[in-house]
Amino acid sequence: MINTEMLSYIGALTGVVGAIAGIAGSIMGYFSLRRTGEIKALELRLELVKAATDVFQKIDSVGDLLARARKSRDAVAAATGMYHSGARQTWQRQFEADYESLNSINESFDELNVDFSSFSLRELERSISELYGLRTFLENIAQRNAQLIAEDDLSREAIRSRMGGVSLNS
Repeated sequence: MINTEMLSYIGALTGVVGAIAGIAGSIMGYFSLRRTGEIKALELRLELVKAATDVFQKIDSVGDLLARARKSRDAVAAATGMYHSGARQTWQRQFEADYESLNSINESFDELNVDFSSFSLRELERSISELYGLRTFLENIAQRNAQLIAEDDLSREAIRSRMGGVSLNS
């Protein structure tokens, strides 16, 4: 049998080893937590850059779409004799509001070109959510104007078919 003195030394030794392992585990856990925070911040920065690029491209495409929608809507209104109608004036006010919003977003977007490396996690999350909000707003403008262009295309087809029928009957 092992004597009691030996057991107490073994117990003390395993206690010291356990304490050292606990302290080492705490230190490694702290460094791991810091590293995880850094990785999370990096992921958020990458997501922010991706969202910013997406919004920047969306701004350009919505600008082009607005120009096409205006040209299309003006042409159809002129062809149908509705150029000075209340419906066109209502659309014109909506168009101007969309165009003004697009210009405002474009100007404020230049202010977003900052170094994100000093942002905290909360600031990064807030910036990402703001960009997603801008993207959703721009998508709504794009969808509304794409629908108007599609309606104008249908109106053009109707005008062409009426004109074709008139020229054949005359």
